[in-house]
Amino acid sequence: MQKGSSERRMISFLLLGLCLLSLTWATAGVQSSDHLVVFALPRDSITLPCGIPSIRSCSSINWTMAGQFGTVTEVVKAGKVTAPSFDGLSLLRDCSLKIYHPALDNARLYSCDSGSLKSGVLLLVPEIAENPNPQDGRIELQCFLNNYKGLFQCNNTGIHIKWSTEDNTPVTGDRFQIENLSECFSKLIIKKKLTDHHRKWRCHISQNDVVEATISYTTTIADGVEEVFAAVGESVSLSCGSTSSLGVNAIVEWAVGERPPTRDTSPETGQSEGLHINKDSSMFITKVSTLNAGDYQCSNSTDWKKVLNKIRLHTLDVISQCGPGGENLTLTCVLTCTKKCDQDFNLTWFGSSQNGRQTGSVVKNNSLINRLIFPACLTGSEEITCSVQREGAVMASKKWRSVKALQTPAWLALPLGLLTCVAAGVLYVYMKRKRNKDAAHEQSNIGMTHVYEDIQDVNNEELQQQRQSDGEAATITTVYDLVQAVN
Repeated sequence: MQKGSSERRMISFLLLGLCLLSLTWATAGVQSSDHLVVFALPRDSITLPCGIPSIRSCSSINWTMAGQFGTVTEVVKAGKVTAPSFDGLSLLRDCSLKIYHPALDNARLYSCDSGSLKSGVLLLVPEIAENPNPQDGRIELQCFLNNYKGLFQCNNTGIHIKWSTEDNTPVTGDRFQIENLSECFSKLIIKKKLTDHHRKWRCHISQNDVVEATISYTTTIADGVEEVFAAVGESVSLSCGSTSSLGVNAIVEWAVGERPPTRDTSPETGQSEGLHINKDSSMFITKVSTLNAGDYQCSNSTDWKKVLNKIRLHTLDVISQCGPGGENLTLTCVLTCTKKCDQDFNLTWFGSSQNGRQTGSVVKNNSLINRLIFPACLTGSEEITCSVQREGAVMASKKWRSVKALQTPAWLALPLGLLTCVAAGVLYVYMKRKRNKDAAHEQSNIGMTHVYEDIQDVNNEELQQQRQSDGEAATITTVYDLVQAVN
């Protein structure tokens, strides 16, 4: 009997322990779900909302933050900031707490308290670091969430970490390996290439499938080559990298292959016009041509062995050709590489409202070619874009636009040209005749004016003679009357 009762008591204790443990886990889950998680980057400002509803006045609000060993530090009391050791804090009108340029020490659990209600906000800071001792031939990037203690361990928070390239294309392929050690810690392992030099990688922090924060990291490879892609006709800037280590009198020089670049020369010499060096030692090409593709090197003029940066420039262009009679429009997208185009490069078309046939990307010498063929020349206004992708990420794009005037069938060109010439000839003859007619009319008016003046002069002379004759006649009549009176 005693043995049976002791077993029952033991089972009861075990059940009671399991129940208490379940309650503890449930309570912990409620506490973690009560905290709003907010992510902040050092360069940004962050606002911690006070989750207490219907606040009449911030004078009744207190803010506290958690410290080590369960300590609590008061940062806002009765609506006023009271934490002199923490700069960059302010209380907003809605009683939210704003932190300007948060540091790692700001990443803590904050509480907004009105006396009767309390709301918690957990501030975390994402970070990317590179493992200084990776495996041979590997690059290891680590993305994780921090608080003031260091690495933050999170579970069941709905937080996920994803990796992408610079244009937010997800990282995929045999060269990449992703290891998620926890919801708040992820590794990106890359098989190293020389062209990974100055490549940018992004870590995205999401919660409940919504991206909350993004942080970037640029890899640097010893003796690496930075790849740059540029569309023909556009401008491009080639960075020399950091020149702060050079002396005051040091001069930076650029070279293309084994020769210095030629400035303001014709494209026939291998360089496009409008090439110049900026004050920050970067090289600027105002109008890129296919002849600009090549390996560029930025070095110290006093020590050519000290290379500051190596750049491999690839150019992208689109060439159009319309067949006779307005048939078979062919658009050729050409990526001109410095040497051989990498197998990770790909050319794609998009933007056409009409169906075209793609030939696929084909390697020819140091070029990658992809053609888009239409059964007829496009008669409307169309904009078609060819993009070059590197491991799925878009690196450069070149647009081609159709012009209606250029889509006129070839058989109409000659009649239209002749009609234009005839119209111009008729207009010329008409204007010439009009000028001659106007000149003749003007001369006629001048001649008639002279005739009129001559007639006027003659009439005036005759009138004067007539007046003189009348005067003489009147005098004779008067003398005759006097003689008659004497007689």
